[in-house]
Amino acid sequence: MTINKRSAYAFAISFVAAVGGFLFGFDLAVMGAANLFLRDQFQLSDAQFGFTTASATLGCIVGPFMGAWLCDAVGRNRTMIVACGLLGVNAIMTAIAPDIITFNVFRIVGGVGVGLCSIASPMYIAEVAPPRMRGGLGLMYQLAIVVGSIAAPLIAAPLAEYLPDTISWRWMFASEMAAVVPFAVLLFFIPPSPRWLAEKGRFEEAAAVLRRVDGPEYARLEMDEIRRALSEESGTLADLFQPGLRRALLIGLLLAFFNNWTGWSVIGGYVPMLLEMSGLQDRSSAILQYAVTYGFMGLTTFLCCLLADRVGRRPLWMFASSLMAVVTLLAGAVFFFKLGGPVVLVVILLCTVPHGLALGGLPWLMMSEIFPTRIRAKAVALTTTFLWITIYSGAQLFPLLTGYSEKLLGSPGGAFWVFTVICLAAVWFGWKMLPETRRQTLEQIGESWKR
Repeated sequence: MTINKRSAYAFAISFVAAVGGFLFGFDLAVMGAANLFLRDQFQLSDAQFGFTTASATLGCIVGPFMGAWLCDAVGRNRTMIVACGLLGVNAIMTAIAPDIITFNVFRIVGGVGVGLCSIASPMYIAEVAPPRMRGGLGLMYQLAIVVGSIAAPLIAAPLAEYLPDTISWRWMFASEMAAVVPFAVLLFFIPPSPRWLAEKGRFEEAAAVLRRVDGPEYARLEMDEIRRALSEESGTLADLFQPGLRRALLIGLLLAFFNNWTGWSVIGGYVPMLLEMSGLQDRSSAILQYAVTYGFMGLTTFLCCLLADRVGRRPLWMFASSLMAVVTLLAGAVFFFKLGGPVVLVVILLCTVPHGLALGGLPWLMMSEIFPTRIRAKAVALTTTFLWITIYSGAQLFPLLTGYSEKLLGSPGGAFWVFTVICLAAVWFGWKMLPETRRQTLEQIGESWKR
């Protein structure tokens, strides 16, 4: 077997796992396309509008807790299969929901599925990828989120154009089934994570997976490290509060926070609303421009996949955080001075660049890299749960922030300046705290906290 074939196998199984990111992106982005129709049909107040937009993230908060147990009990790949079932129920039931309460309940059910994917998919990729490829393959999960976020408005725009407002949003949610079914089928063809197999004492099976991933010599060296690391780990939550891993946990929590409160993750769900506020009244055009913003971010995310294993995680993070501080400062000025038309789309596009380069993908990658094997599922569950809490808080608070800014400044610009301050904090975090994990094995990273 040649190196190219081995790389292709690692890529193929990581690609399948990354489809969980596609469903994540599609499920949340379709709400950004549909929420204006929901607001009108159900006559939602600002608070109700914020809750409906953010309701799925309540399930996403629950999902990682359930996922930590499932990932350890039945494996990362089977946890993704459970997630598919929940997402399928979500797609069907939100499409036929007779009232906003039913709609929100099943959005929460779907959110649990997204939450399961958000812990199982990146963890699986990190555990199967060779160190030389782990950055690029791990960031494929973020790229899949972006592709899903592009697909949702591209499907939603013609539905908004040609179907009545009262039913177009229903078909938007039903369309998710087109991705759920193939993902569920593909998951039956990928092997269990070699780290999970080793944790269960199934060392020969773990070695067989590693041989297929990168050859017999790689498998031998990795298995030696995995066996040694497992013998030194208890796998209890108490491990996370020991001096070294306590710092790792803090870094994971801060990565989760900055992933969302540096700007784009909050803004992204409200792009059509922001475009309407800038004077664009055609909703199908607003939804298409929503797709354009994610398409632009897809290009920068692909660039991140290429750079993460070449220039490293820390340089990318610090550059992107600095750039986002400048961009959100400019975006706030555009809204403050009431500059409408194409300039609004331009500043929103600019917000996607630093998010795609680092702030969006690196947290998902590094939260799955920095913890030892036995504690990884529990630790990633904690950091991912916190990440979803920050997503929920952003989606819930952004309409209130823009409303308060309107009252105080006469424009939503002040909300963007809040992000500017947070981005400056992210620069400091990258400079002082963020470790460099490029080209290290997961066991080497775990061992580093003891030093």
